[in-house]
Amino acid sequence: MLATGSSTVAYAATGDFTYTDIDGVDHTLVDPPSGECISFGLPVTGADNETNTSASVYENTDCSGPALDTLPPNTGMSWGSVLPNAVRFNFF
Repeated sequence: MLATGSSTVAYAATGDFTYTDIDGVDHTLVDPPSGECISFGLPVTGADNETNTSASVYENTDCSGPALDTLPPNTGMSWGSVLPNAVRFNFF
């Protein structure tokens, strides 16, 4: 008997991505999925990427358009006038 099937492999960044929204509330994504667009809910003023992969942040909530910035692993960044609203973790 021959059995065939397909499997879907999901990848995730390892570590924490912590961000602060415009209300000053801190949030943490633990081992976030790679390749998926994650909306912050509110614009973000700063973030720390303590994961093992880079994180691209976007002005649009659906990650459309060019990335505002890309945070390499183990870096942080803050923003002033143009604020990110979503993030996508890059699996390489």
